[in-house]
This record gives sequence, C-alpha cells and structure tokens, in this order.
Amino acid sequence: MKVLSTIDPGTWALFTAFWILMIATALVSGGASVFFNRKKDDWLLDGISLLVQGALIPLLQVFLVATWLTQFQPDLAKTLVLEPWVAFGLCFVGVDYLYYWNHRILHTKALWPVHLVHHTAHQMDVLTTSRNTVWSSLLIVYLWLNGTVVYLLADPAPYAAAITLTAVLDLWRHSPLNPKGLIRDALGSFLILPRDHAWHHSQDVYDVNFGANLNWWDKLHGTWHLSQQEPKELGVKTNISLVSRLLWPFQ
Repeated sequence: MKVLSTIDPGTWALFTAFWILMIATALVSGGASVFFNRKKDDWLLDGISLLVQGALIPLLQVFLVATWLTQFQPDLAKTLVLEPWVAFGLCFVGVDYLYYWNHRILHTKALWPVHLVHHTAHQMDVLTTSRNTVWSSLLIVYLWLNGTVVYLLADPAPYAAAITLTAVLDLWRHSPLNPKGLIRDALGSFLILPRDHAWHHSQDVYDVNFGANLNWWDKLHGTWHLSQQEPKELGVKTNISLVSRLLWPFQ
C-alpha cells in the first residue's frame, strides 16, 4: 500500500482512463471480441510498444534530462515562474503546435519508415496508441521538452496536469468512441476527435489531421480533413516482419 500511495495523481488518472476507454471500447464495439479478434503479432507489437512508450522511455527520458540538467545546469532548477494558466497552456497549446510539425516531419519520405509501424493498425482501439518501433518514441518532441520544462518550473503541477490531459486525449483519440450531436460539434470545433484521427490512420488519406490535442494547426496549415463518415479501411499495408517492425522498419 505504501508503494501505491507514492504514485502521482497523473499516473493514476492515466491508468484509470486507459481501463475506462478499454471497457467502453468493448461495449461500443459489441463486446470483448474487438480485442480477441486481434492477431497474435498485433498483441505482441502493441504490448511491447505500450510497455516501452508508456513506461520505459518516459522514465529513461526523465532520468537523462534530469541527470544532464542537474550535472550541467543545477542553478536552473525551479527558476521558471509562470502563472498556472500560462504553464498549462505552454504544454497543452505550445508543445502541441511543436508536435504538429514533429508529426508532419515523421511523414516525410526520409522518416516515414520510422513512423510507418504506428499506421499498420487495422482498427482503432486504445492498444494501438503506443504502437511504434521501440526506439521511435525518442524522436517525439514532447518526450524531451516536457522533462526539461518540468525541471525548470518552480511549480510544475499545472504543466504536469496538461501532460496528463494530453496523454488521456491521445488514448481517446485512438479509440472508436466518437461523441455525437451537440457534444461532437462543441468538442470538434477545437479538438481532434477519434473520427478525425481515424482519417489520419486510413489506408489512403493519412497525410491529414496531424494535430494531437487541437485541430487549429491543421486548419491553419491546410492539412485539415473533416468528414462525418469514418474511413472504410484503416492501416497501411506492409509485409515487414514483426521483429523488423519492432527494431528496424526500413526496407
């Protein structure tokens, strides 16, 4: 019990959201068969990726950033004083914009193989959120930037809350749980909804809807694709092996 009491609220929130979305996905999709119909390779790929991206890489990233900054810039710790709403917005809006461009760069010809594995999922569910080559998460901007900003902030709690909300929205965005009616219209006016992200994962129209939290950036830069329909087929086809997808996806 003592160990459990040391887990921070953000981790609890993310863990709770994960299981709520898993259960809701099964209910909406007609039962647990949505998961049991997955292929063995999908379970292995997503399970390993979830462990790596959800636990090992964030811990490694925080350790490396904290170690490096403590070693070379110890006087900068807790020196950045921001109003709570500014700190929250810096992450939820500012880092989100940087991620938009980070995501677009991963869709360029040179780096597409690194990101391709994430697009091989043939259904939208929470387990596909972390699907990646095991080391490709190291190329995501917020994994490094967030650790640095948390180190610098005098009060990192609002920024950390935005990190947690972003992670929860990432899980939701990869689920089939689309809001309807007025709620859909209200949230869809500024957020990337699961329906929108499904188009990013479609077989043919995957160079659209790059945003994470906000759809503003896609609308601003001409990459926004809005449709009330869901794509007919998801997942880019590839014949590379499971080991290659995990370790070296270049063909």
